[in-house]
Amino acid sequence: MKVFLISIGNELLTGKTINTNASWLGKKLTILGCTVENQITIPDSDTAISNSIDYFMNTDCSCVIITGGLGPTVDDITRKALFDYFGTSYYFDEEYWNILEDRFKKRDLKIPVSNRNQALVPDNGYVIHNPVGTARGLKFKKNDKFIFSLPGVPIEMKSMFESEIKPWVSNQVEPFFTSTIRTTGIQESVIIEKIDMVLKKENDYTIGYYPSIDGVDIKITGKIENNIEKLCNNITSKLGDNVYCTDERFIEEVVVDKAIKNKITISLAESCTGGLIGHRITEVSGSSKIFKGGMIVYSNNAKINNLGISRECIKENGAVSEETALEMSKNIRSIFSTDIGISVTGIAGPTGNTAKKPVGLIFVGLSTEDFNRTRKFQFHSSRSNNKRKTSQVVLEWLRMELNDVK
Repeated sequence: MKVFLISIGNELLTGKTINTNASWLGKKLTILGCTVENQITIPDSDTAISNSIDYFMNTDCSCVIITGGLGPTVDDITRKALFDYFGTSYYFDEEYWNILEDRFKKRDLKIPVSNRNQALVPDNGYVIHNPVGTARGLKFKKNDKFIFSLPGVPIEMKSMFESEIKPWVSNQVEPFFTSTIRTTGIQESVIIEKIDMVLKKENDYTIGYYPSIDGVDIKITGKIENNIEKLCNNITSKLGDNVYCTDERFIEEVVVDKAIKNKITISLAESCTGGLIGHRITEVSGSSKIFKGGMIVYSNNAKINNLGISRECIKENGAVSEETALEMSKNIRSIFSTDIGISVTGIAGPTGNTAKKPVGLIFVGLSTEDFNRTRKFQFHSSRSNNKRKTSQVVLEWLRMELNDVK
């Protein structure tokens, strides 16, 4: 089934708000076996809404999903624009208005009169229940084409899609099977080169490569589940350790899951990443079972006074050095009495570099009961990207060490 997406909002066109809804819907619809033929972003304008629906009606798409403009404010004009476009009368839903009033009362708030718009129901159409907000969605049908309108608030849009539109779409399309292979530390071009022969032996599938700062995701979609599973296994074997999972988990989730399974505790000493690695780990539910704590030792004084790094080490080698990283990992493991202590020190940029130590130079230390090691990395990006890349290589090293636990 071919689908058309329309995103409504001046804030999307001015760049004030990033259009994450279209990206999320595209991924979800593709997994369901749909083809997203077009996606347009338009302003809060009756004319723009009418013209965009006209455009959709003249395509071979079966349905359009519109997001945005169903709130209670004056610029939320989608509801009225749709009523006008489909020439439908509407009525005021007293029962739903009472529900809204009760919701506001429970929060000790008086419901604004402007919210009355959200209780309007078209005579020639349907409302879509909103489990988490006040703005119900709308559904119309014209010339065998379906028009869905959802709020622009992401949490509301996603909830309504999952509960209402996803089941409807699933009934319209032939079942598709999708698998994800998540990689890190390998370029897209290298991936394609390594798996080229595997792909030539298979057919009846579609494959997509989705690079990001953390790595490359490979999405494989087809109609026969066994064939997709076999293809994924063959690709994974070719890519080896660069594959960190074959599902939708992030690498920090993989690390936490492996650490919990193996009962391995972790502590962190961070300098140039400013707590980013600890943040990523603690975003994972259950991480408290294995993550015992950390320190952000950004200055030399903090490294010396709080983490116990010797003045001589920093004086002789510098804060950004293999020797300092090694001491940091050993000391943090000792302070928190963990199985693994890991540290990072470097120059995130754009300043702080020298002729011998350029921007993006990173040292990572890893300490266990059995060994103490360091690794050197050189990144060439912005400050925020260098920090993110550093956090990724640290988590990848942790993952590999946890793989070796017997």
